Amino acid sequence: MKRKWQTVIGLVISVAALVLALIGIDLREVARTLAQADYLYLIPAAGAVVAYLLARAVRWRILLGPQVSLARSFWVTNIGYLVSNVLPLRLGDPARAVVVGRTGEVSIAAALSTVVVERVLDMLAVVAMLGMVAPFVAGSGEAVSAGILAGGLALAASAVLLLMAFRPDWGRRAIRWGLARVPRLDAERWARALDGLFDGLAPLRSGRRGLALILWSAIAWAFVVLIYWALLRAFIPQPPFLAAPFLVCILGLGMAIPSSPSAVGVFHAIARYGLTIPFQVPTDQAVTAAFAIHAFQYILVAVLGLIGLAQESLTLGGVARSAEALTANPQPPSEEH
Repeated sequence: MKRKWQTVIGLVISVAALVLALIGIDLREVARTLAQADYLYLIPAAGAVVAYLLARAVRWRILLGPQVSLARSFWVTNIGYLVSNVLPLRLGDPARAVVVGRTGEVSIAAALSTVVVERVLDMLAVVAMLGMVAPFVAGSGEAVSAGILAGGLALAASAVLLLMAFRPDWGRRAIRWGLARVPRLDAERWARALDGLFDGLAPLRSGRRGLALILWSAIAWAFVVLIYWALLRAFIPQPPFLAAPFLVCILGLGMAIPSSPSAVGVFHAIARYGLTIPFQVPTDQAVTAAFAIHAFQYILVAVLGLIGLAQESLTLGGVARSAEALTANPQPPSEEH
């Protein structure tokens, strides 16, 4: 029932956001913008998307360890994006953990913990970028406020993750303490199952790996800015210099809002008003760019995700069911295993 309501709430928010994105649009101007677009810029945008995904795969492999190949990290990353883009409940991250953990190189629990680390690194990168860009963007006060809140949460999460990485025994004791207070639960068995979570935090104990994670996070997000610059340039003749990084920041923060798969509506509304309010981009151009950017990324990532499923000999439905089962009712492994 809870999952059903989460889906319904996300759909309602997406529909409302889509209405906001489309208010006052002149379809003739949209058609003119599409006709006058410079589609050659889609080529560097496509290359930047692949480079971005590769940089994320390198970063994830640092967390997973050398036992997982870079190629597998890349394709499983794309599978995660595909699942998030086409299915509700944002199952992409647990789907990645399930897929990469099924062959036994790393446990699913350890893979899940690496995903958490990734999300914290992403939030820190977005907040840092927003801090550099926002002072030069008029009317960005609300975005800065959201960034401060997100940054505080990300720093707190970073502190907890580092503490558990350097003092895993404290984390294990805390988990056992909490589980012991759940009635009619085999606390020790669950605790053993969750011990794998701390394996994924081990790379944080290495200063060299930590610096590599920060470096590849910066590289990945630099490619995101390049993607948005190229796509904005395709549909807006002279996009403002700071439009691409600012859009990356506010969309990165806005994706936390509940929505339908692929953030339909929410993405478009944020992109529209993120271009029209601070940069005075004409509304029809802003909306056209928002829909084009979303569609371009959606199609390209979907194709890469389908190739990833083929590489892993999996189906989308099977991966989705496994991810949903993991998030709905995660079970510790049987005693035989």
